[in-house]
Amino acid sequence: MTVYMQSTLELRASDRDAFHATMKELVAVVEAEGWHLVTAFEQITGRLHTAIDIWRLPDLDAYARGLAALRGHAGFPAMARVLADAIERETVVLGMRAAWVPDGR
Repeated sequence: MTVYMQSTLELRASDRDAFHATMKELVAVVEAEGWHLVTAFEQITGRLHTAIDIWRLPDLDAYARGLAALRGHAGFPAMARVLADAIERETVVLGMRAAWVPDGR
């Protein structure tokens, strides 16, 4: 059963280049565990310095597998420092595809 995850990151005005590089590394680690980054965007209206990631996971257990792989990654301590400096608040929501989405999407 496919599960979708929305991760909303409320960011501090910090080193954006370091944050972007760390997110690229993070994506590679969790995608190896079955996560798929559908899209991500940084807001240009509303609360600035907010990023929203939309992920597709093969099942609910993939969430825990991805986090475990991330924590076990050799680069995680450095990644965690950059993320802690950049992220003020993160909200994660898991859900299933809504019945009104047209087939093929």
